[in-house]
Amino acid sequence: MKFESIGTREASQLRRDGSGEAGFTLLEALVALAVILAFAVVLGPHLSQARRIMADADGRVAAQVLLRSLLDAPFDRSGAANLTRDGETAGLRWRVASEPVAAAATRAADRPNWQAYRVMASVAWGSDQVMTAETIRLRRAPGR
Repeated sequence: MKFESIGTREASQLRRDGSGEAGFTLLEALVALAVILAFAVVLGPHLSQARRIMADADGRVAAQVLLRSLLDAPFDRSGAANLTRDGETAGLRWRVASEPVAAAATRAADRPNWQAYRVMASVAWGSDQVMTAETIRLRRAPGR
């Protein structure tokens, strides 16, 4: 099968034998530029969202480390009932609250030796970023 190009024979032969100038035409360059701009328009919002996510990543990691350290800190079992502490560390605002979990037993003989406390911690950074976690801690029941 023989292929012929569109145009004059002289122009086709100049390109085939290498004696003519090689390069892109203005139309080819404009089409390539249009394709590149179309990709940029499509990818632009995704790249800016990825940039925002990466900017928040440092604060999120620091908040998670602080939150874990707050929950892993020794639990003050002596005054755990409805205890609330808050503060700020390295630009991160934190709050730890504990409250007793209600026991179902009402008679003294049925009361367990241990009392459960719900410990809730939260860390805030930036203008509206908050991370929370909670756990259950035990302490010996009063009077036991």
